[in-house]
Amino acid sequence: MDITSLRRKIERQVHTNSSSLVPDILKSGFSCARCGWCCCRNFDIKITENISRPSNAISIFPGDIRRIMKTGLKWDEVAQPDIYSCFSDDGKILVIGWILRRNDEETCVFYKNGGCTIYSCRPMICRCYPFFMGEGGVEIMHCSGLGLEANNENAAEIGLALKRFEIRKLQSYIRIMEQMGNKLSITNLGMLPCGFSGEILVCDNEGISRWTL
Repeated sequence: MDITSLRRKIERQVHTNSSSLVPDILKSGFSCARCGWCCCRNFDIKITENISRPSNAISIFPGDIRRIMKTGLKWDEVAQPDIYSCFSDDGKILVIGWILRRNDEETCVFYKNGGCTIYSCRPMICRCYPFFMGEGGVEIMHCSGLGLEANNENAAEIGLALKRFEIRKLQSYIRIMEQMGNKLSITNLGMLPCGFSGEILVCDNEGISRWTL
């Protein structure tokens, strides 16, 4: 996907009224059951031959991280480099973006005692789940909260969050592609080697930063 097509997608989203997404959300009967299914590793997603991504490797933006940090946490207590989206360049390891930190059981560190401990400041992607924008409109992922009694007000909030997230995601893609240039290719991506330790470069929509594992 090139930058020009991404900009066209952004333009379409900007001119899409979030209220047009509400009927599909209501039809799903979604109401968050606080079950934590999306916070846990339930299955892996085969991205490429070299990448198998856990279902709860949740991609987040720097803005998400800073919002959670207002609760008194440090950056590395909130997030970790996205070890499932890396490539090597001239002896350096570059990692594309951040994911919510997970514990040794590979569950989100913020899911405790049957609930999300940062629910009021949770990342944009969590506010949208189980809904995502596909080429044909709203797509729905597995969730125990489907088929319940949807709420009009909540559906409107999710619709607005979904539009905002899609625009932010596409803008982030463009910024990263501008920084990486021709170096970035899906065929070059892979997972960070198991047990890797040392310095890496993390590229997000705000720039490139050094990180030591």
